[in-house]
Amino acid sequence: MNQVDIYIGDYRLDLFKDEQISINLSIQNYQDISKVFTDVTQPFTVPASEWNNEVMHNYYRTDITASQITTSYGSSANTFDFRLRQAARIEINSIPFRTGVIQMNNVLIKDNEPNSYSITFFGDLVNMSDLFGDDYLYDLDFAAFDHTYDSDTIKDGFEQDSLNGGTMFYPLMSPQRNWFYDSSGNANDEANIAWHNNAQRGVKYNELKPALLVTKIFEAIESKYGLTFSGSFLTTSPFTKLFLWLHRYEGNLFTSSAGIDWELINFNSLNSGSGFDLATETWTVASTESSYRLRITATNVNANYEYGVFQNGTLISTTQVSAHASSSVLTQLSNFNFQAGDTVQLYIRPTTATSFNYQITEYETVIVDSQTDVFNVDQSLSAAYNFELVVSSIMPEIKVKDFIGGILQMHNLVVVPTSQTAFTFQTLDAFFAAGTDQNIEPYVNVDEVSVQRPSLYRQIEFAYADTNQILGFEFQRLNISGYGDLFSDFSWDGPDFKLQLPFENPLFERLTNLGTSALTNVLVYKSVTQNTNRSNEFNAYLGAPVLIYGEFSLDISSNPIGFTDASGNSTQVDAVWYANVSSTSVGTGPAKSLNFGGDIDPFYLTTVNASLFETYWTNYILGLYNVNRRVYQVKAILPIGEIIKMQLNNKVIWNNEKWIINNAAVNMATNEVKFELLNEV
Repeated sequence: MNQVDIYIGDYRLDLFKDEQISINLSIQNYQDISKVFTDVTQPFTVPASEWNNEVMHNYYRTDITASQITTSYGSSANTFDFRLRQAARIEINSIPFRTGVIQMNNVLIKDNEPNSYSITFFGDLVNMSDLFGDDYLYDLDFAAFDHTYDSDTIKDGFEQDSLNGGTMFYPLMSPQRNWFYDSSGNANDEANIAWHNNAQRGVKYNELKPALLVTKIFEAIESKYGLTFSGSFLTTSPFTKLFLWLHRYEGNLFTSSAGIDWELINFNSLNSGSGFDLATETWTVASTESSYRLRITATNVNANYEYGVFQNGTLISTTQVSAHASSSVLTQLSNFNFQAGDTVQLYIRPTTATSFNYQITEYETVIVDSQTDVFNVDQSLSAAYNFELVVSSIMPEIKVKDFIGGILQMHNLVVVPTSQTAFTFQTLDAFFAAGTDQNIEPYVNVDEVSVQRPSLYRQIEFAYADTNQILGFEFQRLNISGYGDLFSDFSWDGPDFKLQLPFENPLFERLTNLGTSALTNVLVYKSVTQNTNRSNEFNAYLGAPVLIYGEFSLDISSNPIGFTDASGNSTQVDAVWYANVSSTSVGTGPAKSLNFGGDIDPFYLTTVNASLFETYWTNYILGLYNVNRRVYQVKAILPIGEIIKMQLNNKVIWNNEKWIINNAAVNMATNEVKFELLNEV
């Protein structure tokens, strides 16, 4: 019999005598093609021994704390919080077998005494998911990608991928208007983006939203959670050309101050009082009085704006003020309960994306109770505000674990833990190709072998989230499924299966020149819905997050568009950075696609054959439905060395054939392994 040990942290648990401990290992299961590689999920029952009670902090008792627990084994030095999963490992004969986490499930009490603990061991991949919790993408640090939001910056990011070393660009995607192209007429229609000389219209700078490279989102996840991601898939095209459109709010980007960064007000003189540091623009509260009134006077402010009061570095109050060119406006921000030692700073920002100028003439703080002036700061400078676009504030509202899960499902990826914090991302095909051959022929019990018919799905559907976007909704209405979805109906007797992504698939439109009836090179996406009551009116549409490819500068000089800057002036644009659901090169036609099915590419107007299904799923599905596919149940007694080196991408050799491991139930005490094998087809 092997010595099997289960550890929580560095504490080895007592086990029941002669207990048969098994671990179930599985990969993409033929009975559930959506499963993500989990490696190990295994329940255990361990005795409520004196030592285990200490390790478990006498979990069944609520009247004592961990610090009160001591035994003959020594005082309880651990500080496990069993509301959370705890780091754990399994060893066989002192040889590491698997690492992961243990979850406390319940305690069985018999005759008023603890009898046993029910726990579950999870592999390292589950631990990664635990780290994410319910965090959203906007909880990650994207400060490195914040940039000045003005006409010049946006135009550069619109015509080329010049932002942050090519990690961001502004795709030709409308969040609010139903763009069209007419070179000969409708010169004054704002929705007409065709260039007309001296016409002050076209694509407006403040309606464009940036897109961020998905690989940079992965890096932000690594940084926040202390993880390391690797694997050739993450560094290989077309994944390195995949972008997330930063479309968190309906309509234009700056219908409010969301995404506009605060700017610290810089004062340059001090009339009286103490506690104000002009070097840091910080007031340190010295008085024991707790109730304060802050007042500020501004002159010649050309746009709606707001003040922000920061207490000890945290925003505690905002006050909105209307534009007041040439007039002085005294604004009482609020009443505050500051305490002695608090630090206070004042910030300012416009409430919409616009060229913004302001002049602060006076700032004073008054103790409300006594009406005694504490200090008076005069400011006479006029300042132009070049505000920063805060990328985290416009990240789509999707959880980190759902974003990662969606990427995994799209590309049929396997995530292999190499440690508790390091994970390798591979396609399923690459995962199996990286395995080695393992000969189990001498150890197989041939007395009883079961051959089963696979249980096959009656229907299989790969689908994006449903959409109400004008073109996507119409496509879905006229077809069995949505744009880019794949639906297959079989005559088998199994259940239905549907893989549902947390993303929408954007249906782009190659605009027709209404003046000539000829196709242009202008490819756009319009995140709008049609007003059901008035067919010629359109509403802004949000929907689920959207992924796109972005790759090269597209020449549109034969059909130029207008670009309207912050001053309302329009200039001619002859090239834009290409955005689409298909990855391609200039003039070569569509290559890899974000569609599951072979739909028509909206730019090249040809069928895209290299779909997600064709590229990442076809080998698995065709193998699943192959007429020669069988499921074999065999048992083997493997030496401990063979168990330790067994990986789920290994091909086992038995009966002079190579077999795929679909499932392996390992009895770690007896070395018996119950294999579920798939024959190669």
